[in-house]
Amino acid sequence: MPSKNEHLSPRSLTDSLISTEAGQSSTVKWQKLALLALGAGLGVTETGEADAQDAGAANDAASVSLPAVKVHGQTDTAAPEPTNTNNTTLDIGRMPDTVRETPQIISVVPKALIEQQRLFTLDQALANVPGITMSTGEGNGGLNGDQFRIRGQQARGDIYEDGLRDFGTYVRDTFNTESVEVVKGPSGEYFGAGNVGGVINQTLKKAHLGNHYALDQSIGSGMQYRGSADVNYQLGKHTALRVNGMYNKQDVTDRNNVRSDRYGVAADLGFGLGTKTTYHLNYQWLGSRGTPDYGVPMIQIGNTYTPITEHGLNRNTTYTRNFDRDNSNIHMVTSKFSTEIAKWLTLSNDTRFSHYHRDYAATNPSACSGTCASSFLAGGNPSLAYGAGGGAAYQQDGWGIQNVMMTRSKFDTWFLKHDLRAGVDINYTKDDRIMGTYVNRTNNQTIRNPYYSSPGTYITWPSSGHRTADFRDLGLFLADKIHLTKKLSIFGTFRWDSYKSTYWSAAAASSGTQAQSSNKFSPSASIMYDITKDATVYFTFARSYKPVGTDVSSQITNQASVGDVAVNGRDLKPQRSDLFEVGSKLDFFNKRLGVTGALFQINQNNSYTYDDDGSIITGFQDAGTGRRIRGVELSATGKITQAWDIYATYAYMGGKVTNSATMYGNQAPQLPHNTFSVWSTYNLSHLVLRAGQGTLKAGGGAQYSSGYWANEANTARMPYNFSLNGIVSYDYGRYHVQFNANNLTNHLNYGSAFSSSRAVPMSGRTFMGSFGLNF
Repeated sequence: MPSKNEHLSPRSLTDSLISTEAGQSSTVKWQKLALLALGAGLGVTETGEADAQDAGAANDAASVSLPAVKVHGQTDTAAPEPTNTNNTTLDIGRMPDTVRETPQIISVVPKALIEQQRLFTLDQALANVPGITMSTGEGNGGLNGDQFRIRGQQARGDIYEDGLRDFGTYVRDTFNTESVEVVKGPSGEYFGAGNVGGVINQTLKKAHLGNHYALDQSIGSGMQYRGSADVNYQLGKHTALRVNGMYNKQDVTDRNNVRSDRYGVAADLGFGLGTKTTYHLNYQWLGSRGTPDYGVPMIQIGNTYTPITEHGLNRNTTYTRNFDRDNSNIHMVTSKFSTEIAKWLTLSNDTRFSHYHRDYAATNPSACSGTCASSFLAGGNPSLAYGAGGGAAYQQDGWGIQNVMMTRSKFDTWFLKHDLRAGVDINYTKDDRIMGTYVNRTNNQTIRNPYYSSPGTYITWPSSGHRTADFRDLGLFLADKIHLTKKLSIFGTFRWDSYKSTYWSAAAASSGTQAQSSNKFSPSASIMYDITKDATVYFTFARSYKPVGTDVSSQITNQASVGDVAVNGRDLKPQRSDLFEVGSKLDFFNKRLGVTGALFQINQNNSYTYDDDGSIITGFQDAGTGRRIRGVELSATGKITQAWDIYATYAYMGGKVTNSATMYGNQAPQLPHNTFSVWSTYNLSHLVLRAGQGTLKAGGGAQYSSGYWANEANTARMPYNFSLNGIVSYDYGRYHVQFNANNLTNHLNYGSAFSSSRAVPMSGRTFMGSFGLNF
């Protein structure tokens, strides 16, 4: 530990970023304060990282009575153990410290689950979270990256890493991810514009004290090969460097001509680890070369559309063509700085700069109805027209910067104890896109045997296809948790956002730049009561707004003047979402097992949906529809016994369209009534192995979601999904061997759907073997 009289020295950043002790002069404190203000790129690590560090660091931290999940890496070589996710530390300074302390449902996919299930992408991880669905996106903006719905609410722009926005549209890999947290329900009070359904946050890997080296490779069905390396090296007493890399080459099982190749490198340099002042500088690069899969047509039988694969089409059938591609390069620099000025006051600053490039061309099938449906059901092979003019092609460049500066103070006023957080959140994103034009392309194919090769087809990039959009947001936030008694507390947050979005299209250049602006307050209020030290009940109200143009990386369609873009002279009112939630968080077996439960209702006004051409059907105007979603969510995570681990989640949701001239009373789309995920492993070592012969585990689980309507008109119906999975693993010293089997019943599942147009089948039965080395 530094001496009490130590001053900041230019000798090295390592020496300068050291904790402020009680006896230091005010000059030193203000030097650190100036460093915080001047360092654009400095950020927060309010993570109790000392919990994973040396014993001396423990003396610097406040007394901690609850165990915290180590989400920043481990210094041992054993595989991570499943944990009570109530203990999970949230590395997001403007939120409460842990899941247990947050009066709202938060689903966590921990590191152990990611490794045991071999979850290589974000969408695979979120299959363990009830209430998450996906949609393939409109044909003219060509998302087909990660776009999710939380409790039926669009969350395509609500993906974060370490609490900072990850605004690009691409397939996210988990090679640099420690855990995934999903905040359920409106979260604008924490994150600002958007977030009407919730937030998906990935906690990044960070440098830690101690040396650790891990190598891993997997071979699976498809074929799929994946190799990764993760190295943490301690450079000094309080300094460490962590570097990890990944290579993934995959032909997607049961989907012809669809591949998903990815590769990435990430590095995190940590200073002041185990002290009161910490700084992390993180760089991440992810490249991908893939084929976008827009699935198979929906077929109309009677008045209802269902996936055509439910009526005899082979699940291998795809309509991709040899010029389809999804090639991207994502660069992200993140820095996090935190310093404890006094025992009651902490200052922090988080900054991120992101740049992404995407070269995209996709083919999307349209629905099969009328003569097409009659011919197919009679055994024929009818022609199929592609949607959105045959598919989208574009080249896209975007960048964004976000800075969050915050103070956290703990103090008393008379008999009341306060935990007050206040700060400023500044966010700017810009996106440029050039739409391509196909030459020598044939748009029609047959349903049963579509052709892949299209010789002579190429894409041109006319200047008339240029579109550009940007979005800026200034947010001021204040959150205070007030302890009225030892057991009763209230928690209130208040955020004001001023946002503006602009849009320009060369095809409508005469109209000039289109703009929209809005100023909104996003409040929340909670009351919490600790029945015992292991049982808490709460009630929460929260409100979020989503103004037009928040998702700049996915909003620019082929249409010159419609879509999720700013338009001059129109009253494009923000979407609004209100949450009412009552719940409880319980711990058992000395906090080894955590149980949560909640009842919730979400009222959404001015909700919007997309037509197949990328235009908005309703929303951002007085005619926007309303939705009411009610449900219950339950979970149990952790250890039932020392040898038996459990991760189980369940949600029931029911939703109605509440404000529509033509669809009032219909069921809300993209909302399965019942979803559950169960995963359990048992340590068999004491039963079949002698002491010192290693660790043998076996287990498995199941994932289920009931059928749902894919559109507000309730004319497109998706069937239920079910997957039965298993695992066997063996650890001996530094060696790890694992075998996974997924979808053992070979059930026909669907990863996503879009209205009455199409659905994307998932792989059937697959197997994967893995070998790892840790030291």
